[in-house]
Amino acid sequence: MRVLISTTPMEGVFAPVAPLARELLTQGHEVLVATAPQLMRRVGAAGLAAVAAGPDAPEAAAAAVALPEFAAGQQPWRIGAVMFSRVMAPRKTTDLLEIVEEFEPQVIVHAPVDLAAPLVARVCKIPSLTYGTGLLLEPELIAAMAEWVAPLWHSFGIEPDAHAGLYRYGYLDPVPASLQPDLGPVAGIARPIRPAVSGSVDDELPEAIQRMGRRPLVYVSLGTVPIFNQPPAFGPLLAGLADLDIDVVTTVGTETVPSDLGPLPANVHVAQWLSLAALLPHCDAVLCHAGAGTTLAALSHGIPLVLSPRGADQFPTASACAATGVARVLTPDRVTPDAVRDAMESVLTEQSYRAAAERLRVEISDRPSAATVAAELPRYVREA
Repeated sequence: MRVLISTTPMEGVFAPVAPLARELLTQGHEVLVATAPQLMRRVGAAGLAAVAAGPDAPEAAAAAVALPEFAAGQQPWRIGAVMFSRVMAPRKTTDLLEIVEEFEPQVIVHAPVDLAAPLVARVCKIPSLTYGTGLLLEPELIAAMAEWVAPLWHSFGIEPDAHAGLYRYGYLDPVPASLQPDLGPVAGIARPIRPAVSGSVDDELPEAIQRMGRRPLVYVSLGTVPIFNQPPAFGPLLAGLADLDIDVVTTVGTETVPSDLGPLPANVHVAQWLSLAALLPHCDAVLCHAGAGTTLAALSHGIPLVLSPRGADQFPTASACAATGVARVLTPDRVTPDAVRDAMESVLTEQSYRAAAERLRVEISDRPSAATVAAELPRYVREA
């Protein structure tokens, strides 16, 4: 089977589908990833073939903020919605049509924010499956993106889809039912899959981290998107952890160097990137921005969280985690060193958080692996 995977050029959007793509390749299928140039090296490092399609994220974001749709509202998701629908989708569609003509895929598997892919699938009469990166996108966000991408559908003489084409055939759902009990528009087409955790359990960690072990270990991350992980944002988080009897490991992403954080508390170790599959088994808590990748990775290991959402889908993810008892949430107006310290002390000492996280770990472990889903995908496509 020939599988075209279409993704926007962000680590947090590509990483969830990478294990499935590698398993498809291992099981003998042809796999090609269509994404913007900035992500192609990352795709290649994952052992996958890549082809350029659409604009890079910084270029698309700059174009999005100049559009009237962006200026018309203040929702946390607005810049992404405008970027995906009004900038990326129109510019990627032409590239994707050419790729489909040459590669002749039998299915297109795409990110929930890659709005060119479901349209191209519809034009070319190919089944398309959306792979989830976290919670289902908010209905208000879906409605806005569907409205803004509708002219592109009309340009092909096709009646626009109410969900921007995202839920026409199938949906691979990585979120445990306790976090997302209502599947709404995908209730009849969703298939569970275990969420991805970056790296391998066999990856070697830096020596400084290997020497840790006497004290509780806390992992701190604000993700990989520059708009969310600017160095000043780490200040109150790390200051709040400085006086606790813990060790702290922080990653800042490839766009930032550790020295950009300035002087650090003695209990903090900083790196650009670390294998979460290798690191998280040693962690007692995670402090992050409620990005879906980091949050689901922590819960896959039964680790409680302190969440500091900053935008995009992070607020609904944080709310869902708080509702299940696995996290303390600090909204942007409450992020002070004292609040961070108090929240982390609670998560580390109150057993209810660990117990709730352990329940979700069991629930996640029961979901089918990427290998199982890859083996079932041909039948799933035939049924689409």
